[in-house]
Amino acid sequence: MDVQARISELLEQESTHPEVWLYLSFADKTFLGAVILKARGVTHAVNACWQKQINPGGEVLCFEIPKDKVPPEKYQNRLLTLQEIREFWPTSKSIREWEARK
Repeated sequence: MDVQARISELLEQESTHPEVWLYLSFADKTFLGAVILKARGVTHAVNACWQKQINPGGEVLCFEIPKDKVPPEKYQNRLLTLQEIREFWPTSKSIREWEARK
């Protein structure tokens, strides 16, 4: 199966899921940015980032944000810097920062 066919299949599967708030972190060897948006799953969220032209590339880490932790609207649906993320989640750390604690 080619990549586009697989993406279409995943988007179809996710179409039955409820929309939830997701945090997507993009990185290669360094942090490239993060996006917070509502989507039906990881594939839907990454696809939305491409459509909005806010996907900086690299690998993506994605997790659901609890409803009570969703940041204000000014931080949603756009590419965020680490400094902006720390404005609403001041204790947030990168994976490298967590690993350095050991």
